[in-house]
Amino acid sequence: MMCVSPRKLHIKLMLTFICVIVVATEIFIINNSVNARPVELQILERVFVEDLELSGMTRSEAEEALYKYVDDVVLQPLVLTSGDESWQLDPNDIDLHVFVPEIVERALAVGRCGSWLERLRFRRASPRKIVNIPLTMSVDEDLFKDFIFDLMTEIHISAEDAAFVINQDDTVIVKPSRTGRYLDPRDLGRRIREVVPWRHDRTLVLNIKPIMPSLTTEQANAMGIKECISEFSTRFEPANKPRVHNIQEAANAIDGTILGPGETFSFNETVGPRSAETGYLDAPIMVGDDLVPGVGGGICQVSSTLYNAVLLANLSIVVRVNHSMAPAYLPAGRDATVAYDYIDFKFRNDGSSHILIKFLVTKNTITSKVYGSVPTGQKVHVITVIDEKIPPGIIKKEDPSLAPGDEVIEDNGSWGYVVKVYRVIESNGVEQSRELISKDRYRPRSKRVRVGVASS
Repeated sequence: MMCVSPRKLHIKLMLTFICVIVVATEIFIINNSVNARPVELQILERVFVEDLELSGMTRSEAEEALYKYVDDVVLQPLVLTSGDESWQLDPNDIDLHVFVPEIVERALAVGRCGSWLERLRFRRASPRKIVNIPLTMSVDEDLFKDFIFDLMTEIHISAEDAAFVINQDDTVIVKPSRTGRYLDPRDLGRRIREVVPWRHDRTLVLNIKPIMPSLTTEQANAMGIKECISEFSTRFEPANKPRVHNIQEAANAIDGTILGPGETFSFNETVGPRSAETGYLDAPIMVGDDLVPGVGGGICQVSSTLYNAVLLANLSIVVRVNHSMAPAYLPAGRDATVAYDYIDFKFRNDGSSHILIKFLVTKNTITSKVYGSVPTGQKVHVITVIDEKIPPGIIKKEDPSLAPGDEVIEDNGSWGYVVKVYRVIESNGVEQSRELISKDRYRPRSKRVRVGVASS
């Protein structure tokens, strides 16, 4: 009889046991493959969508729970706020849609995808480590843009600059500025997406930014524009409609100009080109000794009226040119001619405060006013001294249509002058300074007479 060692006997028994287990397992699989019903997968532990836990749920259970969450939470109105104001956004109004089946599919895949090592690691992970499936959603882009546009329109407030209001007594007050506001929409979609899943405090503070005025109340008050410090008027013939139109156009271009301390005003830069394209009309201008039609006729009356107001405001004259012949609408020596691009009128504000220039054109007058502030008791006078008067010559032209010896004056002409202009500064009635502003020479314009002669 052969003896078997204990070690070999142990191995033999173990092999027999394994064979029995394998056979039993195969029988169990065969029986179940015949009689078993399909087992529905369940979502593994520690799987959430936002604060909704889907662990242990089947596909249908998870979809039902998620649809309920969407109805009860996601699709409820949001409150958008700014200070004491509020607006409401109903997610249904922008056709917000949550992709429930796709989200559940991702939840079921957790712990079942990747290599066997990755799946093992998930199952052995700490119970406190959870997986949060993103709430995938979409909106109708057109509806969302319409909502944003309407919201921006309702929120938008334009800024308003401070303005200078002139009282009847020519004092000046400041109309306060207003800060505007606008909605910055750049991150609004992302921020709405963040708030939509919240069950409580579904409120979003809007990113509303200020629109600052170009001129604030504080800046306007600091300019020191308090009262009218000078004014000057000239008259014109209202029947000459094109000339009146040109005067009004140029006056409008200058009206409201503000000049800070040390700044220089240029008539040509402010008014711009005088042409038919810029709205100016043909009106009489002086060429040689004759009045002829020219675009922008009448502009020099605007520059000359402003020149006199500037003299009386004690501002520094930088560039000024007189006409070749003295104009009829003001005294000789008190005019300032301009021609775009080569003859300009410029002055500088040498004071410590800003100045405001205003124009008023009535039926037959143009008035220029300068507003600012001046030392108490200061007065400015402009004195004209004529050094020489030059009589006009006479030009006679024979006219056979007149009887012999008869004369008809076509044009009385005008005198020529040599003129000095002084600016006198007084303080409390006492002369402080006398400044020679200009010494000008104006040539005379000949008198024109038609003379009758005997017919040949």
